[in-house]
Amino acid sequence: MVTYARVSTGIVITGLGIVSPFGTSPDSFRDALIAGRHGLAPVTAFDTSSCRAHCAALVTDFDPTRWLPLLKLRRMDAAGQYAVALARQALDDAGVPYGETPDDDLGIVLGTYTAGGQPTEEFLRGLFALGPTGAPALIFNATVANIAASLAGLEMKLRGPNATISQKEVSGLAAIAHASDILRRGRARALVTGGVDAVYQVFYRVHDRFGVLSHANGGSEGSRPFDATRNGFVLGEGGFVVLLEREQDARARGARIYGSLLATAAGGASVGLNQWPDRPEPLTRIMAQALAQAHVRPEAVDVVYAAANSSALDGVEAKALESMFGSGHAIITTIKGALGESGAAGAASCVAALLCGHIGSVPPIAGLQQVDPLCAKLRLARRAEAAPGPVVLVNSVASGGALVSAVLRVSG
Repeated sequence: MVTYARVSTGIVITGLGIVSPFGTSPDSFRDALIAGRHGLAPVTAFDTSSCRAHCAALVTDFDPTRWLPLLKLRRMDAAGQYAVALARQALDDAGVPYGETPDDDLGIVLGTYTAGGQPTEEFLRGLFALGPTGAPALIFNATVANIAASLAGLEMKLRGPNATISQKEVSGLAAIAHASDILRRGRARALVTGGVDAVYQVFYRVHDRFGVLSHANGGSEGSRPFDATRNGFVLGEGGFVVLLEREQDARARGARIYGSLLATAAGGASVGLNQWPDRPEPLTRIMAQALAQAHVRPEAVDVVYAAANSSALDGVEAKALESMFGSGHAIITTIKGALGESGAAGAASCVAALLCGHIGSVPPIAGLQQVDPLCAKLRLARRAEAAPGPVVLVNSVASGGALVSAVLRVSG
């Protein structure tokens, strides 16, 4: 791997990749969010009759043969297929050449909660049922979390840094933070980075047994961030990536720039296993660190894409946002009412912020009908609004306490 001298130039976004419940088109994705639509649908890929929950935010209108031949698809799980499609989209969108010859300076950093899980489930079912000879050997290599990033790197001949971040729900935004650090150290020319996830049976059933998913027993099933009637989150799937590169390189080649990644910060809160943070102070600290590194005052933040996901997290984050921004200038939104919760959610927020911000809009919070009194002091996006300006803060929080915040400036 070629090592460059440390650089102090900024990091910009020049390409996007989307696989979502609203398809793979950036315009369709953006328009659905601004219209306040949600992508929730009944799960049909496996039987949920013994579960309390029955819905998820599922990928639709995805034809993997647009990006891969059938022969290769047979050895890829859904997350791997999404990753290859996302990388191709982002590189093509950015106008970065790839594939003809291996590129030592072009790489991928991908966050995931579920990649490798579905092949592992299939492999173990065969092993337990029939013994070693019955285990499907061809999928053994796919039973690791880094399979998605590896497949994308192999397909596009990306020989630069190839890394996988698996940190539950913050995985996608944590990957973007890690990728920006790699670029600032001068260890790559450009990186595809973001998150990818796919809902599969064991993953869904485990969350249902934890009792964390929204269900219709005593309420209605759905994702309602910041709502007084919320009763759990909804799992989502898909993938969202950006192409990061150094600003000087992007401008030298005349690339279109969606926006700048000004800073990131990460940390943690001490919580119980699989629990959301129960105090606002840790998230307040991480937001403050990100803003300080970006040299942005809290009153200069125009839009916040919150981590709120229709769980107990919402009230805690609301307190942190209130202490940081009050009820004034910054508009607070979250796209998890539309897309559910996943390891790709933080990356999805970044993509949404860039696409919606480019047309000067803030998407409403899908599913929000009755604001929780704990959240009432925030300037919540109840309908599509005009963005006050280009500075965006994105939050990501994981059950277990991991915290990541990122500061973006959207290009006009």
